[in-house]
This record gives sequence, structure tokens and C-alpha cells, in this order.
Amino acid sequence: MKKKLPSIFIGLLFLIGLGIMTYPIISNQWNTYRQSKLIENYKLAVKDLSKDDFQKEWQDAKAFNETIVENNIFSDVFGQKNKESEKSAYNQVLNVNRDGIMGYLSIPEINLKLAIYHGTSDDVLQTGIGHMNGSKLPIGGESTHCVLAAHRGLPSAELFTNIDQLQTGDKFYIHVLDQVLAYKVDQILPMVDKNDQNTLKEALSIHEGQDEVSLFTCTPYGVNSHRLIVRGHRVAYNGEENHQTVGDKMLESIKNYYMFILILGLALTFLMILIMRYLFNKRKGGSKDEKEIL
Repeated sequence: MKKKLPSIFIGLLFLIGLGIMTYPIISNQWNTYRQSKLIENYKLAVKDLSKDDFQKEWQDAKAFNETIVENNIFSDVFGQKNKESEKSAYNQVLNVNRDGIMGYLSIPEINLKLAIYHGTSDDVLQTGIGHMNGSKLPIGGESTHCVLAAHRGLPSAELFTNIDQLQTGDKFYIHVLDQVLAYKVDQILPMVDKNDQNTLKEALSIHEGQDEVSLFTCTPYGVNSHRLIVRGHRVAYNGEENHQTVGDKMLESIKNYYMFILILGLALTFLMILIMRYLFNKRKGGSKDEKEIL
């Protein structure tokens, strides 16, 4: 029995280490799957809307945006804990499926597609993108600036981890109701101190006559003492999103599963070695017993 204890202990250590190594991969894949289901549910809900429903949704959203003269963003979004009442006027607009999702963001350049939620409460930012309440809703229009926030570097989800790879001229897309809004990146602020209120206010403010969206996250990766802001201005959408980077998406999918398959293969190999060793020792022990009997 004493000889078996080291093997059992080593096996347990290996399984614990394997769990730690695979958790980010498995968790991120689960969140990706969950996001795809939420987006699919949103598409189905939008598909069921009538012409009158669309008209009312757009009217309500535009009326809400008219109440915002300038973006009012005073507190640090990543320090916010409270969740606004679900019955508030804010949570009633662009909530066609009654699940808090107002649309979704697509960034083909980094193979990202995530649901956009109302608000930036902690439970929202753990799984998806939050619309920063106090900024314009993501419906486009002159003199609008919508701010979308998400975390980077979470072990459980990729989210905005790779938006630092975006460059000026890249495009991202917002799907809201029956429209797709295209935005071209025109400004990247890679390192703004989270306490630099003047720079943040200017970067996220509404510019007269412009239609803008900013992607807002924390940086550096794992430190989070500063803010990374990627801003885009509205451009014509000609369906190019559906034809972009098909090969890149395939390569990205292969890359995402490669490490998981490798680790799983190592785990199975290790378990097979343990099983074979156990059977060998058992057989060896049986042979010794037979010799003693003889």
C-alpha cells in the first residue's frame, strides 16, 4: 500500500495541474459558446418583430438619446458594483428579448463577436460587453458617441483581450435591431491613466456632427492601472463583414483548440501509463503469490 501512495499522490498533482492549465481554455470556450447562443437568441427575437415593432424600438431609442446632451461618465466603469433597476427607462429601450441585450459587436480582425448588455455591472463585465450608461446608445446618428466597455485578461473569458491588435483603418460592426452599423478605427489611445479625468472626458465626449463608438478597456494586461480606448467613426456598410477573413477565422478556431487537444492528449497518455503500471504491478504481485504457493 505504501508503494502505491507516491503514484496516487503524483497522479493527483498532475490532475490538479491539468485543471489549472485547462481552466482558461475550457472556460473561454464555454463563454464563447454561451455568447453565440445569446446572439442567436437575439437574432431570433429581432426576426419576430413586425414593422411597427421596429419603428417603435427605433423611436424609443432615438428619444432616449435625445435626452443625452453630453456623455456623463464620471466614475471608473471597472470599479462599479451597483446594478441599475431593470424597470428603469434605460433598461426598457433596446431590450427586445427582455434579457438585457441591446445588440452585439463583431470585430472580424480579431475574430470577436460578443453581446452588448445594458450597463456595466460586474456580472455583465465578467461575460460580455457593457454599454456605458451615460453615453449615447449604439444606434448611430449625428452627434453621437457610444462607449462600450469590457475586461481584458480574465482567465474565464477573452473579451477585449486582443483589441490592442487593432490598427487605424480596421473596422468593427454593431448589430442592433434590423441594422448593421460599420465603424472604422481612427484613434487609439493605448495608455491613459485611469485617474486622468480630463483626457478620458475629452476622448469619450460627443463631437458635433460625428457618429462615433469607442471600445473601452483596462491595460496593461494583468496590471489594469490605465485605460485603452479604440475609437471608430461611422462609415457606409456594404456587407463586407460577411466576406472578411474567412481563412483567418478557420485558423483561429484551430489555434483555440490546439492547446486543449495537446493537453488532453498528454493527460490521456499519463493516465494510460498509470493504468499499465497498475496492471503490471498487479500481475507481478500475482506471479509472486503463485511462486510462494508452489
